[in-house]
This record gives sequence, C-alpha cells and structure tokens, in this order.
Amino acid sequence: MRHKPSVYVDTNILSYLHYLGSDAEALSCQRATREWWEQERPFFRLLASRVVGSELAAGEYPGQQRALAEVRRLPYLAYSRAVGDVEAKLLDAHVVPLAVPGDAFHLAFATVYRVDYLLSWNRAHLVSEETQRKLVRFRAAFGLRTPLVVSPESIPKAMLGENIRRRD
Repeated sequence: MRHKPSVYVDTNILSYLHYLGSDAEALSCQRATREWWEQERPFFRLLASRVVGSELAAGEYPGQQRALAEVRRLPYLAYSRAVGDVEAKLLDAHVVPLAVPGDAFHLAFATVYRVDYLLSWNRAHLVSEETQRKLVRFRAAFGLRTPLVVSPESIPKAMLGENIRRRD
C-alpha cells in the first residue's frame, strides 16, 4: 500500500475552518476550506508544528478554542537544528519577507520533513506564483525538496480524479 501524500496545515487553514465571523471573503475561504477538509482530507496525511499551535493560541478570537482543539489532533513535526537552518536560508534568500518569520518556519518544517504540500490561504507570502518561482530557485541552490504551496482551491483533488501524488 502506498503512503498518502503529506500536507502541512498552515495556521490560517484551521482559523478559517472554525471562523465565526461574517466577512464575505473570509466566509468564501471558510466554505472552500470546509469542503476540502470534509471531502479531500481523508486522502492526505495532515501534519502541523508547534508554530501553528502557538500562532492559533495568540490573541483571542471567536472559534479559537475549536481551532486549537483541531491542531492538537494533528501530528506535530519536531523542531530541529535543520528546521532552523532552512528557516534562516529561506529568509536570507528572500523567499518570504524578513517581517514574517512564521511563514519561513512553516516552509522550513515542510521542507526538512519532505512534506508534499503546504496548505495555506496566505496569498501575500506563500500561495503565489512568485513564491513558487522563488522556491524553485531555492531548491536548485540548496538541493532541497520544497513543498508545493497550495490553497484548498488549488491542491489537486482526489475526488475529481486528479493525481494527488507528487512526482518528484
């Protein structure tokens, strides 16, 4: 039996999954997130890190306790020196801005643990063509297998018959 493709779940995925507001754009993200969570999640092996848990625990917001309970059900990838080294390289290479080191940590965990996909709604710093181009250059420079950074809308869908397995 083949292993399921792996997905590192970014903080905002769990936030949208349990969102309790009325903002139209956020509700659209929530709908897509819940649809993916209910229909596609069983085809993948989901992972997180303490960084996700810490980000979810910051501040107070509606749905926070449900999001925290959800992340605690996921296996956490352990922090290591390699994760810190890759995080520093990602920042030095300007794959993500220095002002958002959390995004670099998410990418570092997914890279070090050879996770197939990093699932996020962060279009500013993660889910963008520009970031994918930067990751291709980063991968070539350091010989590391980086994750494909996707949103619930852009990750391949098993239910649609799309190939969810990475070829590299």
